[in-house]
Amino acid sequence: MRALMLGTFSNGMGRFERVEPRLAAAMQDLLARPGSLVRATVAYTVGIEMGVMEEAARALACGIEYLHTASLVFDDLPAMDDARTRRGAACIHVVHGESVAILAALAMVNRGYALIWQGIRHASPQRRAQAGEWVDGRLGIGGVIGGQAFDLRGWRGEQSAAEVSEVAARKTADLLRLALVLPAIIGRGGNREIQILDRLALLRGLAYQAADDLKDAISPEEDSGKTSGRDEALGRPSLVIAEGLPAALRRFQRLNEMGDRVQSRLPGPAERWLMLGGLKVSMPVSPAAVNSAMFSAAI
Repeated sequence: MRALMLGTFSNGMGRFERVEPRLAAAMQDLLARPGSLVRATVAYTVGIEMGVMEEAARALACGIEYLHTASLVFDDLPAMDDARTRRGAACIHVVHGESVAILAALAMVNRGYALIWQGIRHASPQRRAQAGEWVDGRLGIGGVIGGQAFDLRGWRGEQSAAEVSEVAARKTADLLRLALVLPAIIGRGGNREIQILDRLALLRGLAYQAADDLKDAISPEEDSGKTSGRDEALGRPSLVIAEGLPAALRRFQRLNEMGDRVQSRLPGPAERWLMLGGLKVSMPVSPAAVNSAMFSAAI
């Protein structure tokens, strides 16, 4: 399944012969580093399970993945997290410059929306309208964009775990909610299925952000594949900063357990939902790294 999504992701932007060379080079670099493609894979397989036509499910999945990739380019910019590495390589703005990186991300946003429209246009008018509202809610000022704004607000003073989780629910979980729920909306998903998928996506998204906070705090760059230590350096919301390493670890484990319970409530046999297994995040740091970090903090 990942191979199918990889081919779609790699070729979904079309040909670059007539594209400005610097922009084309940046786009090709982005397409050459697709990451896990877990959002695309889950969106596609949920769509097929919900009766969405294969071509529409593939377009929808690729569009969501393009939006996710674009969000990472924006997130890494000097005006945001000022990161230097992503997915084990230099960030796009480091290699190609900020202006070209922004244009490359905007190109992916543009193509992402076009592909999502290709995915939802064959749905019934009622489902199509519902899908449009869902996309706007998850990506707009009340979703990913709004979450990023809160992330940049400045958190060098006191921050609570509840505040950090609220930011994560928008900045991170809303893209997973898009990937899980949108295919069900445009397909034959019932209200109960949609509600459970939405709850599951929220919990998996919060667990993912908790894992990211843990990796940022204690994982070396060569293990995480991206610049570490940015939360503390830039005053970003972080569960590790808000409640400490042991509590953040417990929260991560609790979120995973809650997600497992919610997934078990989906209708039908468990085999029907095996495609959702890729959303569960494993322990992001080794016991040795945890012990070393806790020892350092105690000195």
